[in-house]
Amino acid sequence: MLKQTQSQKLSQKVLPQIIQKQSLLAVPTIALEQMIKKELQENPLLEENENPDDAVDEAEDKKAEDDLDFGDDYGEEYDGYKTHEHRKSKEHINYENMWRDHVTLQDTLTNQLHLSNLNDKQIWIGEFIIGNLDEDGYLRLSTDEMLYDLKEQSKGTSAEGSEFSKEEVDEVLYHIQRFEPIGLACKDLKECLAVQAGESDIPEDLKQYCITLISDHFEDLRLKKYEKIMKALKIDKDTLNEIFEAVQKLNPKPGYVDDQLEQNYIYPDLIVTKAEGEYKVYLNDNLPTLQVNHAYRKMMNEKKTGMNDEAKDYIKNNFERAKWYIDAINSRRETMMKVMNSILIRQYDFFESMGEGLRPMYEKDVADDIHMDISTISRTVRGKYVQTDFGIYELKYFFSNFMTNEDGDDISTKEIKKKLKEIIESEDPYKPYTDDQLTAEMEKVGFKIARRTVAKYRESMNIAKARLRRKI
Repeated sequence: MLKQTQSQKLSQKVLPQIIQKQSLLAVPTIALEQMIKKELQENPLLEENENPDDAVDEAEDKKAEDDLDFGDDYGEEYDGYKTHEHRKSKEHINYENMWRDHVTLQDTLTNQLHLSNLNDKQIWIGEFIIGNLDEDGYLRLSTDEMLYDLKEQSKGTSAEGSEFSKEEVDEVLYHIQRFEPIGLACKDLKECLAVQAGESDIPEDLKQYCITLISDHFEDLRLKKYEKIMKALKIDKDTLNEIFEAVQKLNPKPGYVDDQLEQNYIYPDLIVTKAEGEYKVYLNDNLPTLQVNHAYRKMMNEKKTGMNDEAKDYIKNNFERAKWYIDAINSRRETMMKVMNSILIRQYDFFESMGEGLRPMYEKDVADDIHMDISTISRTVRGKYVQTDFGIYELKYFFSNFMTNEDGDDISTKEIKKKLKEIIESEDPYKPYTDDQLTAEMEKVGFKIARRTVAKYRESMNIAKARLRRKI
């Protein structure tokens, strides 16, 4: 029998404006400049305010909004819908080390993600995927694992209660796999090569052979069973050679950071400098001051009696979108400044000593300081850099675990690694220190750690054992 029932279900959705604020927060400044240009082109109700000091005819703007019957939600102060004017003094800024660091693969992928045509929720998923790629560019998580992790990571954040489907994840994966370098975020070598072959510019007939070979005869390809492949594909030896030449040009490790990627340079998002005995924090951007377009006011006043519902909806939706975008830009700037000021306070000795004495610090510490979610802090520091008077640092650099020395003081593991590296660099190259000797040397300078910890830190810095470091 069929019967109808009623039930109540409490659910929470991620508001578009919340997702937009979170998405823009994760974007490096250079990419954001491009995104703003794109948004200005697409939304006629968003414009650059070339004279930010000019007053706005607030009464007339509010009257225009009421004429369109936007409702209570749109009767707010119009003048509030513009980005805060951003001025900064660069008088004492040291740009000597401005271009010394390189962009990470994660930076370039994040830029491509936010410059794509994906919607806000897809960008949210894309950031998760990019953050889980291994060093070779592979995504080792299954779709089910990703769905579970997405739900778990949303707990305690503005995204809590969101639903993520397999179809949504697969669609985002499809796009990321075709970002540069092509073939990232694949589950294995077979899928990685198949994606690259499909996106390659080789002749179409040869491309189809390559895809078939990789998809249906991958094991024969790996073991180079030439005769079996020729028989299966019904091709001669010359064609087989062409196929193999094309396949050999594909990259089995698209995430590997090579020399070409190392030549990309970064632009710091923040600047911290000391002038007249006081530290100053600046946002290092040249973003335009945005506002809702004044031209729509005149248009509505002229056509308010004859404007149809479709035109009203068009203006209403773009007005709302412009407000959200301006709010997101303002929120991003405010959050970045709050995070950097919290880091500056907690790592004051580091700045005073020109890069020495990094203190243990967690993202939770900063989250507590500025009363925000840990996920917000994570997005803020990801892929962002700060220019100091003594060099450029990624914001993530300031966060680390710690160990306690014999005096009971907490020491950052990064400081321990730094000291270990200094000892190794100053050793006799003909009689390098063994791990036991390194342990003793570390204890002499106040770091009492186990030999296995020394070995682990040495390996994490890609420093070879003593016998492999010895020079003849």
